[in-house]
Formats: sequence, C-alpha cells, structure tokens
Amino acid sequence: MLEISEISVFYGDIQVVFGLSLRVGEGEIVTLIGSNGAGKSTIVNTISGILRPSKGEILYRGKSIARVPAHRLVEQGLVQVPEGRMLFTDLTVEENLRLGSFSKSSRKHFPARLRYVFQLFPILAERRRQTVNTMSGGEQQMLAIGRALMASPKLLILDEPSIGLAPMLVAEVFRVIRTINEQGVSILLIEQNAIQALQLSSRGYVLEQGHMVQEGEAAELLEDKNIKSAYLGI
Repeated sequence: MLEISEISVFYGDIQVVFGLSLRVGEGEIVTLIGSNGAGKSTIVNTISGILRPSKGEILYRGKSIARVPAHRLVEQGLVQVPEGRMLFTDLTVEENLRLGSFSKSSRKHFPARLRYVFQLFPILAERRRQTVNTMSGGEQQMLAIGRALMASPKLLILDEPSIGLAPMLVAEVFRVIRTINEQGVSILLIEQNAIQALQLSSRGYVLEQGHMVQEGEAAELLEDKNIKSAYLGI
C-alpha cells in the first residue's frame, strides 16, 4: 500500500528526516512512535504531499507520489487526519463532513458516506447542526476522523489521534480505528500513546531525531527493554 525508501526532508537548510524507510502493507495497521520533535509530523506531511522529500522515493499502491499535490492524493484515497484536528470550528458538524467530500468522486457518494460516518459516530448524527467550537475535544476528534472517512480512504494516516483526550475517550478512538481497519482501510498510526498503539498494530517503527532507529513486529517492540524504558514508562 505504501513504501517509503530512504527519504530525506529539509526545512530550509535544516535537515529533519535522514534516509528514512517505512512500509505499510494492504490491510495493516502500522504504528510510528517517537518523542516530541522526533520528526513524526514531518513524515506525515511528506507522505501527504504537503512537504517534498529532497531525496528518496515514496510509492503509494506501486506508483511514485513524491511530487503529487496533496489534493490529488486525497482523490486517490490517501487521507490524513492531522494532529490538532484542524477543523473549521465556526461551521457545523455536517458542513465539516461535507468538506471532507470535496473531490468529484467523493461528492457522488456523499449521502452514503454520511450515513456510514453517523453509524460509526452516533454522537455526530445527534450534533450534525451544532457548530464545532461548542463541542468537546473528544467529539471534535471523532469529527476529524469522520471528515477523513468522507473521502473514502484506502490508506488513512492518523497523526496523534488520542492527544489530549481522557482515557475513556482514548479507548473509544482506538476501538474505532480497529473497526475502520477491519472494514478494509490500511492505517498508519502516529502516536505517543505507545502501548495502546502497538497493541492495535501488526508492526511498528521507532523514530529518534529524524532517524528510524528500530522496527519490528508490534509484539516484539512491546517487549523490548529500550522501548519500554523510553516510550512505555516501564
């Protein structure tokens, strides 16, 4: 589904990602963990077409996308849920969801996708006429995921979906992520909540200061002493 090979990314003259490789197979949930400032969001934005790698290659479904604009990638089914949600807070729930169906192909399926999102998140159906700035953080995170699902993603990239949420809401977000995956969507999950993320995933990667320092089966990473000490608080 996604294969990144030896990419390097700069902000101006400052290099922030160094020869990084990563892959997500079809139907997989893959987790990328790392501390604040490690470069996780830079990688997300590079995959999504917002940033450009200076070196290396990014393949999505076997085709190079390193120079494809972000909106074209969304049309092809590569969709990001950004850190911080980035919702239109003065608009209603339904208006935000409609904006998730901006592409021509998505607009044709708007009613069906809206029903799907409301089935997945019943609270959004209840709040469909409510403006986003009156909603809780958990409800806004559900809306951010719902908006991404309106574009019928084949690969969904979730950047810190549990950040700032109460434990009960974190559990609900991870339950929904599993459900989305079981319905055929491949997922790249970027998380600081390493335990729950790795428990949900088949494989994982560890990022430190722009370098990929470890990768492996999620179960193996959960048992690794260095991972436990640095990221799991054990």
